[in-house]
Amino acid sequence: MSVDPAGRRARRLLGIFAHPDDETICAGGTLAKFAGSGADVGVVSLTRGGAGQIRDAGVATRATLRGVRERELEAAGKELGLSLTRCLDHPDGGLSGVDGATLLEQVSALITEFEPDVVITFGPDGFSGHPDHVAVGAAVTEACYRLRSATSPRLFHCHLPRSGMLLRDRLAAWVVELTTRFKGTREFVRALSVFSRETAALGYAADFVNVEWFPAGSYLIEQGEEATMMHFLLSGSVEIRREGADGRVRVVDRSGPGEFIGEEGIATGRPRNAHVVALDDVTSLTFLASDRFVADVHGGQALPMLTRTLPSGDRVDARVSTCIDVSDFVGHKIRATAAHRSQYPIDPTMFPDSILREMFGVEYFIQVLPERELEPSLFDDDASAGGGE
Repeated sequence: MSVDPAGRRARRLLGIFAHPDDETICAGGTLAKFAGSGADVGVVSLTRGGAGQIRDAGVATRATLRGVRERELEAAGKELGLSLTRCLDHPDGGLSGVDGATLLEQVSALITEFEPDVVITFGPDGFSGHPDHVAVGAAVTEACYRLRSATSPRLFHCHLPRSGMLLRDRLAAWVVELTTRFKGTREFVRALSVFSRETAALGYAADFVNVEWFPAGSYLIEQGEEATMMHFLLSGSVEIRREGADGRVRVVDRSGPGEFIGEEGIATGRPRNAHVVALDDVTSLTFLASDRFVADVHGGQALPMLTRTLPSGDRVDARVSTCIDVSDFVGHKIRATAAHRSQYPIDPTMFPDSILREMFGVEYFIQVLPERELEPSLFDDDASAGGGE
């Protein structure tokens, strides 16, 4: 048990989630912030994540994935400063089918064992709508209600605003500002594909990100058209051709895998100044501004409709009581994400700090217990309230 300089028991925060990596994606900055302030911070995953995708074949196989993800949780815990990480052995993808009384008994025992001052878990929306998340959140919430008289934990549900930030615009500005032409390595190509599509799907960015295929001889971009999308070449090569007023076309450049196409038009807002034509079959990661907030992410369950829109464009549930500035701990969150390599094979240093801070610098929570006026923080004095306003 940790104690502070006055000999008092350190404050304790316990996160209970469904899968290894949930803790980092949902609340990694908050966990790191409170661990850094001297709190005992623990995380329990009710599964070992055996049904997760394997995005790096060199890290795991289907037979080894459960063990690999448990070790990844331990590694992520070190990055976040956690004092406890633990995985139970429920089936990944099957938590909604586990007997409710059994699940309630287990999470009650975890809370009683750890004696937390604060418990963090999923709300009814499951953060992303995943049925496993919903089941865990319901069990933990019920357990906290039943334990109110004995342990009086403060209970918070993680909340995910729908961000209005366009990763497309931030990447375009970054690439245009570089003094040398950008060309990402093979690792960067894979990492950007995973990172951009996951952040868009979860709502950290408002882009529509898709993988497109262009046969040889086809246009990716036509000169004079409005700059609405940006491409990142995954394979194949393209030729940049500029057409003059007399109709003559000259080749001005070529690009290949790991290079951005169309970033100058996005950054400046000017029409396209050249054609981009596929020399051979080209695969591209395409960034396009979404025309709506996606309300159905995983598992067919919609995110809460009770929202307010901030000047930034983020949609924040009006029930949000607590937003925590974790901008100084974004590095911990990204390194912990990278520690979950089977799911997120990314380089923690791949993007500028300014982009990462904008995307992940604030984490949001809805206070469930105690049932009283909205309070400003998890422990009482460490965060601001009001849903980010």
